[in-house]
Amino acid sequence: MTLDRHGLADLLIGDRDWLLTRLEDREVIVVRQAFCPVRPLRSFAERLEATLHGPLAPTRLPVPEDSLIVGDRQVSALAEYLQNSRVWENDHVMARAPGGVSIMAISGEGSIATPTEFACTAAAWDGLAPAEQRELASLRVLHGFWHDRLYHEREPRHEALMQWMARQSAELPLVQRLPGGRHGLLIDDTAIQIADVEFTQSEAFLGDLRKWVTQPAFVYRHTWQPGDLVLWNSASVMYRDLPRPDNPIWKMAQSRR
Repeated sequence: MTLDRHGLADLLIGDRDWLLTRLEDREVIVVRQAFCPVRPLRSFAERLEATLHGPLAPTRLPVPEDSLIVGDRQVSALAEYLQNSRVWENDHVMARAPGGVSIMAISGEGSIATPTEFACTAAAWDGLAPAEQRELASLRVLHGFWHDRLYHEREPRHEALMQWMARQSAELPLVQRLPGGRHGLLIDDTAIQIADVEFTQSEAFLGDLRKWVTQPAFVYRHTWQPGDLVLWNSASVMYRDLPRPDNPIWKMAQSRR
């Protein structure tokens, strides 16, 4: 759903339930040329318990474990595997966005952002056959912060790995029921293994399901323009930033160990 700047005021004054109702139907809302000031935007995010991404988000200090990964098929034979496997993030899974809302905005002053893709898992669920939905409905998946970090750095220092593994882990339903009655799928890069399923079988199953969810029919690609504001339903939408066409190295962070 794309709005012009005149629709911004309604978004900023609306409460969380009002916004979640619209996001459950639309999943991703784009406001072109919003040019939203930093202070009101951060206040808006805090009020909604939303996760704020992008240049206008609070500054995150780089950590030594940040690294570079290759995301271009012409450069790496692993690029397609990475694209279809462990690149998709979801703010809702580890309670990073407990309110169910995520926000990204860029300023209008020379900001450059790579395209961002949003995979709408509720739409993917709706596209499954009833028998497939019944098969998924009872499954539970173990999620862990450390699994996300291993995607970014395959051979971390032992001390770093221990710190990651001390962070929260949780066994969660694969299928997330949304307040309005729809369902989302929690299969981002924190997903480790389906409960009570052998590991290799679980990997194959999750990989096949992730491939279904991230097919073009269920993905919205946003090409950023100065001043853009994008809101999405973190309970039913995964996201990823794409590499710049002129740079085959996908830079995930500002520092490298």
